[in-house]
Amino acid sequence: MVFIHGSSKLSREELLSILKEHDALLLNPQKINSEEELFLAERLTKDAFREKRNIAKRKENEFLLWLAAGTNISSALKAYSFDSPKNLILVSFANTKQELKNLFKIEEKPLKLKKEATPLEVERISLSRVF
Repeated sequence: MVFIHGSSKLSREELLSILKEHDALLLNPQKINSEEELFLAERLTKDAFREKRNIAKRKENEFLLWLAAGTNISSALKAYSFDSPKNLILVSFANTKQELKNLFKIEEKPLKLKKEATPLEVERISLSRVF
């Protein structure tokens, strides 16, 4: 998984148009509290695909479902989608960092997140699909 925090020179509409043709996800960095949340969602995504128990067809959407602790892609997108091209996180399982930076015209900035998630954040993500 590649994730890039930064700002894009493109408009929101241009970014959404590019997303339709490429496997990527644009998130609101203010919705993410820690690096551990990103890495846990990544791990659970990879496990779900390996074990063939994924809900989404695309890894990026499966990642979003784990991150949002939900099973509905539309509501997860509403909750985690980026607000502004000036502050976003781009996530992809299919491209290199440089390809993504060029494609989405992103100027990378350091992502200032806590290293570890709280126990409740970990529980929310990891137990989101226990029925």
